[in-house]
Amino acid sequence: MNIVARSPRLVQEDLAEDALRAGDLLLQGQYRIEQFLGAGGFGITYRARDCLDRGVVIKECFPNSICRRSDKLVRTRSRKLQTTFEAIVRDFGMEARRMARLVHPNIVGVHQVFEENGTAYMALDMVPGRNLLDIVESDPEALSPDDIQAVLRQLLDAVAYLHDRNILHRDISPDNVLIDPNGTAVLIDFGAAHELAARADALGTELHMVKDGYSPQEFYVQNGAHSPSSDLYSLAATFYHVITGQAPPDSQTRLAAIAANKPDPLEPIPARSGPYDRYFLQAIHRALEVFESDRLATARDWLQLIEESLRQAALVEQARQDTLIDETIEALTRETNAAIAKAIEAQAQKRQEEARAAEEKAKAEKARKLKRDAMTAKLEDPGDAAEEPHPSRPKRRRPGRPPRPEKPVDLATWTPETKQH
Repeated sequence: MNIVARSPRLVQEDLAEDALRAGDLLLQGQYRIEQFLGAGGFGITYRARDCLDRGVVIKECFPNSICRRSDKLVRTRSRKLQTTFEAIVRDFGMEARRMARLVHPNIVGVHQVFEENGTAYMALDMVPGRNLLDIVESDPEALSPDDIQAVLRQLLDAVAYLHDRNILHRDISPDNVLIDPNGTAVLIDFGAAHELAARADALGTELHMVKDGYSPQEFYVQNGAHSPSSDLYSLAATFYHVITGQAPPDSQTRLAAIAANKPDPLEPIPARSGPYDRYFLQAIHRALEVFESDRLATARDWLQLIEESLRQAALVEQARQDTLIDETIEALTRETNAAIAKAIEAQAQKRQEEARAAEEKAKAEKARKLKRDAMTAKLEDPGDAAEEPHPSRPKRRRPGRPPRPEKPVDLATWTPETKQH
């Protein structure tokens, strides 16, 4: 897919020649074109009047890279592009119906969608006022720093509303933000063309789907993943332009510099640009990070960073969470220490019981050994173990044995002492 990036001003100048003329009628006269308002790579917008003489905006599906106008009819530049063009027209209608379900004071309302002249149209709210691109280029002093901060907060709330419903804008830029006389910002012109990138590439078509300076680097990549932070990059680039008077370097140039280990060509917004606090400027720079993982993740994160009350509430909540974490850690420490002490006590008791059991076993073993030794000695020397008769008792004879014969007495040698012996 050939992704061509062009400035909003150049695209508008080219498409002005292909626009419907003042006085042209649509939907059987229900809408009358009054003036060409602007254009992008995907469509043309007009100021018109409905049949009740109310001012409306008409957006015409007109992907100028693959189609042209013949009289009022919109035709493809070649027959092979017809399938792609029809798919874009269908997607345009789906986008209009999806937008019609959105109700938010900072998002343009959609009233009707219809097909005519070989393409599709949607009727939107007429928002009086000027877009940011016109203000920055022709009257940069029209918005004070307080006005700029108020507009950013409104748009962040609108973007958060979209992202909560899984909708990405995909084309946030100064020319797609209108400021009414009351200072209310309105987001317009959703970038539905991104959803047809794969189909366009299959036919070798060329769609103007990126805006240098405002599109994040993932928009330049075929089938690149888009996320809420993609919209935040574009919003940050828009307000970088509003504050400094110039768009930031395009994301591809910045990516190439980083890949070559060179400094990022994006210059920080100088503090002297106005009375903006450091949180306000830091948030813009964080949303402008080249890599998605380094950016602010959500519009609510951005709001929280720049709103002092929200920031203070976040700090209080963080402190509360930290306190809860500390209390949880302390409770876990107490429980762990108690469990360790109990385990140590149980282990000591077990060792004591094992020591007593070992002592009892040793005593029993010693007693058995003494008994074995006694029995062994008795078997080895039975005479020594025989019981001596008491002097006052006669010797007992073993049954079945005759008494020992007494030795004869030699009277010639007998004396009383011999008798005692």
